[in-house]
Amino acid sequence: MQRITLSALAAAVVLSLIAASADAADLKLFGGGHFQGSGQPLVEAFSRKTGIAASYTPGNTGGPALKRRLDAGETMDVIVMNRDDMDSQVKGGLIRRDSVVDFARDGMGVAVRKGAPKPDISTRDKFRAALLAAKAVGLQDPDPAHHSGVVVHQMLVDLGILDEVMQRSVIIKDSYSDLVAGKVDFSFWALPELLAQNKVDVVGPVPVDLGGFTTQSVGILTSSGNPAAARAFIEFLSSSDGRAVWTKSVLLPLRGALD
Repeated sequence: MQRITLSALAAAVVLSLIAASADAADLKLFGGGHFQGSGQPLVEAFSRKTGIAASYTPGNTGGPALKRRLDAGETMDVIVMNRDDMDSQVKGGLIRRDSVVDFARDGMGVAVRKGAPKPDISTRDKFRAALLAAKAVGLQDPDPAHHSGVVVHQMLVDLGILDEVMQRSVIIKDSYSDLVAGKVDFSFWALPELLAQNKVDVVGPVPVDLGGFTTQSVGILTSSGNPAAARAFIEFLSSSDGRAVWTKSVLLPLRGALD
């Protein structure tokens, strides 16, 4: 029978502890929606700068989705969400209140099929006319789990054409499929996500006076096993080095929020 010496056993224990420490050092960043174009390049830049291993997972974390993912066993350290969702998750005890930082904002955009004529949406009145002239308009589902859908719904209310447009609306699941298939003339989606999509032509942002801006926030999960690395990530995201990465996806810095 093979004998295991005390020194060999001690060495095995040390190696297992080192491996566990290495796993704990891997920062897990999550964030969907408008942040998806920034997540991967941001964790790569963070790791180069700090030497801390990090990974990014995209996908829906809005509304009840975050709790469902955590209940299913996913582990997260730090997350980027719109401010409304962040407030809700802080109240629900999933995000550390003192860790939350608002760092950016972005707006909604309009896109058409590749090569299709682009409507004039340069002013509030022209945008309203384009919506009324369209045979079918792509909108996200306006429920609390779809922040962009809620924003667009309010724009239509403010323009006074909610009922007219909703009668010809198509609830879209992504920024391109229904456009490519010709099911809609044009669609609303978050501008950063539209600009990252090469299957459509972006008309531009909606008129500024309609608002519709979304504040992006970052916060640490109360269940994080690596809060020190999570705080280091937030410091990096809030720095000029971090800003240089995420502004490439048309996220706009909030005045006074960063260094």
